[in-house]
Amino acid sequence: MMNRARIFLALGLAALAAAADAAGNGELQPFKASFGVTWHGVAAGTAQLQLQRLPDGRWSYQSITSARGLFRLAMPAELRSRSLFSIRDGHIVPESFTADDGTSRDRKDQDLQFDWNANRVTGTAERRHVDLPLQPGILDTMSVQVALMHELLSGRAPQSFVVVDKNKIKEYNFTAQGEETLQTVAGEYRTVIYRSSRPGSADGTWYWCAPDLGYLPLKVERREGKSVLLQLTLQSTSRD
Repeated sequence: MMNRARIFLALGLAALAAAADAAGNGELQPFKASFGVTWHGVAAGTAQLQLQRLPDGRWSYQSITSARGLFRLAMPAELRSRSLFSIRDGHIVPESFTADDGTSRDRKDQDLQFDWNANRVTGTAERRHVDLPLQPGILDTMSVQVALMHELLSGRAPQSFVVVDKNKIKEYNFTAQGEETLQTVAGEYRTVIYRSSRPGSADGTWYWCAPDLGYLPLKVERREGKSVLLQLTLQSTSRD
């Protein structure tokens, strides 16, 4: 089965520029976005993402991925994930991350709690106990997507992020891969290409982002070597 943390990264990061486009003023704004998903070139499902500001000032970022056809071989029929976080001193500070594939009524696939007073992240991930040290700037696999959006909105090229990936702490690099002009149903746009990957890995996720559309990604690909496993196409986006 495909690594679900990679799916969270691919699905959620694709919506970042949608939020940037909705923001307009360079500040984080609530949004909704819908994507079509293909798996090995075959239509495989949809992904719905939503960023909300809660009444207490915190933020919720969640995704619902619905699979059909061959995609069910790599994913549950429905996968829900959510990051709850705050923004402190201009930085994303995660408080919790949960993921649920609906296969069990009494437990979540992942349930992580970030205790910044004790400087520990604890919980469970795929039935394994998690107890890891926290460090400034550490993120979960959903909140990292919002952190990347902050970099894009501020005009800075993303560099790297440290992420709690299930029961491990991992670093992901973000590197520019050049530019390409793409023809879409909305017209022709110049895009800048970014690659997200683990240090030294040939695998990664590629993003074709259109600056004229607030860095809206026109195409997203998850690759293993030269093989394209997962592709996302933005269908719609709106302010929440």
